[in-house]
Amino acid sequence: MFRTCTKLVQFYKRHVSSCGGILKLKKNVISAGMFDNQRCHTSESNVDVHKIKYEIRPMRRCDIQGLYELTSENKWNMEKSYLECVFNTDPSGLIIVVKDDGEVIGHNGILAHGTDVASSGLNIVKEKYRNLGIGRKLFRAVMEVMKDKNVGGTSLSNRITFYQQFGWTIKSYTFHYNQGSVNPNFVQDVPVEGLEIVPASYISFDDVIAYDSELHTVPRPVYISNWAESPIAKTYVALKSGRICGYGVLRPADLGFRMYPLYADNPSVAKALFCKLVSHIPQGQDVIFTQPVDNEYANAFVVGNKLQTYLSMTRLYNKKNIVVDIKRVYSVSTTEYGII
Repeated sequence: MFRTCTKLVQFYKRHVSSCGGILKLKKNVISAGMFDNQRCHTSESNVDVHKIKYEIRPMRRCDIQGLYELTSENKWNMEKSYLECVFNTDPSGLIIVVKDDGEVIGHNGILAHGTDVASSGLNIVKEKYRNLGIGRKLFRAVMEVMKDKNVGGTSLSNRITFYQQFGWTIKSYTFHYNQGSVNPNFVQDVPVEGLEIVPASYISFDDVIAYDSELHTVPRPVYISNWAESPIAKTYVALKSGRICGYGVLRPADLGFRMYPLYADNPSVAKALFCKLVSHIPQGQDVIFTQPVDNEYANAFVVGNKLQTYLSMTRLYNKKNIVVDIKRVYSVSTTEYGII
């Protein structure tokens, strides 16, 4: 399981009580969304701002390793392969802070999902360089990149009011980050009647992209292809009478396995995909499953596997909501640069 960051736990004890007391961060530390640079925050800095030389610039491929090391240092479960997926999708909106010695000390950015829609995520500044104004400069740089786009991001559910002052006033959906071992009893009865569960490689991936787009109306072929067709991904498609009725992806995180996403037309399809995907999780490893709370059937998956809920998050937009078919979303595709 994850190591616990004491300062993060203290922060959540102070600030997350409005989430109904669901967050018991005794096991892990989780990346929680777009702007939340309060993670592992210290109120003081002994760093002399006048002695720091750094550059804020567009991210380059050579920065991926440094950013990964920064997220790892802050105890984020942010595997390097995810950063590569984001960069390979569209690096043009990713902003990095680099010291003159090459050390990456900050990041923020947006990921375009089309000409008008983008997501904000991965806001981080190295702990000892906080309170020096770097985060504000990063934010201004990102605002310039955003321009007229409709940009969504993820906020801890009890910090929505804070982000409204920056223009993120439109609430979309709320979801919970869950983790734990798969309950053997839950996966005993696998729905199979009339269903085929096949590797995504057996069909045209264009059909998977088309199904994905049905759920939220924003085609994202590059991102989904980079994520789901990766050599480390286990991606399965549910077929009924030759038509796609769901798909899911399982990928290893630094710790545990993310089921990101799990989309299905109904609970039976979702369970069949769930059972197939978790069969690839080694014994003793956890599944990470992040469900929209308005999908009662997805909630039943959390209860049925006795997963621990750690974070409550809400998707926000600055211009207009993107309507999502929540009833078909059992686990989201990401808590960072995503739509659903």
